[in-house]
Amino acid sequence: MSKRLNSLLIGKIRHNLKTYLNIICGFSELLAEELESEEYLKDGDLASKLGIISEFGGNIAQEIDQVFSPNNFGLEGVFSQLSTQSISLNGIIGPLLHRINAQLSEVKAVSVTSFLADFSEDIEKIAHAALDLEKSIGKLAKSDIRSIENLISLKILSQSDIDIVEKFSDSLQETPNAQGTKYPSNLLIVDDNPSNTEYLNRKLRAAKHCIFVANTGSEAEKLINSNTPIDLILLDILMPGMSGYDFLGRNKQVLNERNIPVIMVSSLDEQETVFRCLESGAQDYVTKPINFMILAARINAALERKHLLDREEQHLARIEREKQKNEELILNILPQPIATRMIANEFLIADSVDECSILFGDIVGFTPLSQRLDAKAIVDMLNKIFSRFDDLCEELGVEKIKTMGDAYMVASGVPKPDNLHAMKMVQLGFRMLDYINSVPEIEGHKISMRIGVHSGSAVAGVIGKKKFIYDLWGDAVNTACRMESHGVKDAIHISSDTATLIDRECYELHEREPMQIKGKGIMQTFLVQKL
Repeated sequence: MSKRLNSLLIGKIRHNLKTYLNIICGFSELLAEELESEEYLKDGDLASKLGIISEFGGNIAQEIDQVFSPNNFGLEGVFSQLSTQSISLNGIIGPLLHRINAQLSEVKAVSVTSFLADFSEDIEKIAHAALDLEKSIGKLAKSDIRSIENLISLKILSQSDIDIVEKFSDSLQETPNAQGTKYPSNLLIVDDNPSNTEYLNRKLRAAKHCIFVANTGSEAEKLINSNTPIDLILLDILMPGMSGYDFLGRNKQVLNERNIPVIMVSSLDEQETVFRCLESGAQDYVTKPINFMILAARINAALERKHLLDREEQHLARIEREKQKNEELILNILPQPIATRMIANEFLIADSVDECSILFGDIVGFTPLSQRLDAKAIVDMLNKIFSRFDDLCEELGVEKIKTMGDAYMVASGVPKPDNLHAMKMVQLGFRMLDYINSVPEIEGHKISMRIGVHSGSAVAGVIGKKKFIYDLWGDAVNTACRMESHGVKDAIHISSDTATLIDRECYELHEREPMQIKGKGIMQTFLVQKL
């Protein structure tokens, strides 16, 4: 067999033996946690014995790792070496398993009745795992192992295990290239040992990364808070001044905001140390002496995750920008309060307006003028006029509703109530007339307007699925339109309802002869003049 296959085979045996220890350690810890429940009386002595069982299980796991380490096996004679190592292991763990069984007996003896009854199955799982481990080690130590078939017959390995090992070995025929990376990046090495930084610097530069070095936590902190682009940090723990723990705690926010992964590189390998670093925000943990192939793989994995997170943020930012553009477009189409409601997914917008004023303005003689102008000139003329009217509406805080050919419709008191709605419509009318009178003649034609205003109640809302608009309906709208069509050019024609709302100290009203208005009958109307 090849060296790789030998190593994987011993690794699988080591894995299968440690499976028993997973049961021993895992269930003893679970039972100790259950003792803390209010349902059971806390028993310090019982918890202590369960803790000892877990500790002995951990010791056995360490012995298995050491004795069945790949370094203890050569290319030739792997099965005889396995027998020799198994005899050694059996002598080491025999006393430890004996202590585990002794503690289990005491657990059964001192357990409170209810606890033993509720968790007897878990206790038996620990006992069976200890017994099965002892049998497996005994078989390895006492048998004359010469082949894989011997391991299968002893039930140390199964045929499925062998198939998995061989398949995995085939997949590793090509040695991974630890010198390459899909994501050449800016890496920051933080370590107070010059030898460590030199080693990592040279290896990572060969992998096409750009390297920054900091010998203290303070130097690293300055770098990440400057404009220096850092994509990943390799961080030592024990450094003078600011430790790796301190660095993580002090800079957690900026590291998260910039998606900078941190991989701890330390000679400390205690469980509590690894846990504390990962809890503090580190993404991964690598122990010294450094296996560069493993480190390179973890760097690549961290950079790939950062790359995906950065792309996600960029994508979300684009979505937010497009959303902002859409909202701005809606605000240009609809009144702000209505746009806000639509953006908040209010699909049916319909309001009853008790008091408002509506203005219609129409360019006099537009039809014959449009026949003498080309399309570009007509659109250019209307665009200039109506754009100025839009500015006037914004100045007075009234709502442009729509344009219809050469007609312009405005409302005041919608969507927000306004006690000065009638006055503002009249003010707007005079400003519109002033602008129209300032427009030069076009093709010998002097442009003029008729303006009509009426005040009353209406229904306002948004209609349409495409090219939707905010519009008004009701008798007030029809009457305002009639005021314009029955009006006089270069004048503002208002109904009696609007006239009652006009400040006579600002405007003079000239009563017209009562007239027949379609759909309304005889109406008294007025022309407005400035004082």
